[in-house]
Amino acid sequence: MLTNSKQSRILELPEVITGMLAMLIVLWEAFVAGFGAVEAERALFMEGSHLLLCGVVWFNTLAVIIHFFSEIWRHNKPVRFLWLQLLTGLVASFVFSGGIFGFLPDNSLRASMILSFLLGTYACINIRALIKEKQKIGKKATHSRWAPAVVFFSGMLTMVMISTLILITPGACIVPISFTDAFFTCASAISITGLTSVDVGSTFTPLGKLVVLFNIQVGAIGVMTFSYFVLLLVGKKLAVRDRLAISALLDQQGVNIIPALIKTVIFITFSVEIIGACILYLLWQGVPGVPQDLLWFRSLFHAISAFCNAGITLFPDNMAEECVRYNKAVQAVMMLLTLAGTLGFGVYLECYTRLRNKLTRKANPVRWSTHTWLVIRATIFVMLLGTVGLSLLSVLEPSQHSASADYNIWESIWNTIGRSAGFNITDISCYGPVYHIFLCALMFIGGNPAGTGGGVYAPLFIICLLEVIRVLRGQHDLELHKRRIARNTVERAMATVVLSTFWIVCSTMVLMLLEPSVANSYNGTIKLLFLEVSAFTTTGYSLINPGELTVASKYFLCANMLFGRVGMFTFMLIFIKQKEPSPIRYPETRLPLS
Repeated sequence: MLTNSKQSRILELPEVITGMLAMLIVLWEAFVAGFGAVEAERALFMEGSHLLLCGVVWFNTLAVIIHFFSEIWRHNKPVRFLWLQLLTGLVASFVFSGGIFGFLPDNSLRASMILSFLLGTYACINIRALIKEKQKIGKKATHSRWAPAVVFFSGMLTMVMISTLILITPGACIVPISFTDAFFTCASAISITGLTSVDVGSTFTPLGKLVVLFNIQVGAIGVMTFSYFVLLLVGKKLAVRDRLAISALLDQQGVNIIPALIKTVIFITFSVEIIGACILYLLWQGVPGVPQDLLWFRSLFHAISAFCNAGITLFPDNMAEECVRYNKAVQAVMMLLTLAGTLGFGVYLECYTRLRNKLTRKANPVRWSTHTWLVIRATIFVMLLGTVGLSLLSVLEPSQHSASADYNIWESIWNTIGRSAGFNITDISCYGPVYHIFLCALMFIGGNPAGTGGGVYAPLFIICLLEVIRVLRGQHDLELHKRRIARNTVERAMATVVLSTFWIVCSTMVLMLLEPSVANSYNGTIKLLFLEVSAFTTTGYSLINPGELTVASKYFLCANMLFGRVGMFTFMLIFIKQKEPSPIRYPETRLPLS
């Protein structure tokens, strides 16, 4: 059980991360403004980076408020300089709000930069306190109190910032790109979403494309998983705390399987991607419309993007290009790669273990694990449901989409498998609103745990449906595969669905406020809902061009993509500390519900 001091340090971590990020943005803005950039480019850059700074400051203030009231709850008074830190954050948030909504003069820009720099200074002081405590209580205790979700989220945010600074350099882009578009592209790549505000193929040089590809790869594998794999390569063993962190991040039980799971993740990922790249290279050789220069890199890029469910391509019109749209062999390879990524590495690990036992003549368990059993059945169920539903809607619902019946079925299979990838072979905006809503439901369901897909995950969604059936039938336990599902698993599944639904509804309303022209257009609400679901579930489908959105909307979608990659339930645990079960249970009471 954590002490009050350790709990306080956990609450300080979001403040430290956002404070240091605010200081970094302020220094970068000062650097750009002070070294003679072109006036128009500097104005565009400052607009995007300063709006990002505004969001970071607001997030920092929210973290300080939570920490402030937590200290009052535990100690009846905040410790150290939390009063000053809270006051600075509130004033900075007010100044930023005044600059955005126009009730403060334009020279408030300088004041907001100074206040943001102060927040970064507070973060440096907090880091110094963390180092001092580390010297007192030891290295082991210091590392163990940082939640895996916090480390994973901070790692993604750090990679996004570094990649953004690289992408805006002349060596990484063919045409000038704004800070906002570079940040949006990197956030989409690291969260394996696929929403892009610029054409990746024609905007970036080979260096820029390599940066995007590296973000996709590390984002799919996981920053922590990739880091621990490097440690395994150099011969270092994982400590128990590291195994617990990976176990919590990948939602796997047992710390003994973690080294084998990490090796399985890397081996399966690289093997499938290399095989897929070789097949795509052979299929694209000499095909009109497919650039033949650096064809190996183009093949590797699309193989990695497909397996990682990223949905980012080097074609201007995604996979709807004439050279790809009717090439069913290429599309079949892309679908198999996408499906392979969504199954989840836990399934691959069990299959590998059983195969190894069989080759070495060791006895395998008679029954497959409940996880693998549920993943396979949930995947088949969602694929059948999606294919039949989309095929019927493409025929029965009036729309502007014109294609033959067999192609509609093929595209329905493509969109169902790609519900967490975002590749499109036609213009999906030509379909009707019911088709779009049904596709939103498929995106919300998503892939599987410990895989490269997004969404709330199909097994989790199936558990929620079965829990509702259990309640209606009046049964005591939820049973699957001749096993009783643990109550905390069912409760977490229900909480994830409820929190994700609530977040999507609220975020859609925010997008409607940020994009009034789209919201007031024909089917504007459905378009923004579709975009929000696509961003939060890290899918990549869109009915509108993300490049035409306002700067505020782009950063808001970046937050949705990053939060969606971490997972809503896991992200909420960053701010809400779970309590130890109390030995005291109060008398039960009943409430009228109907």
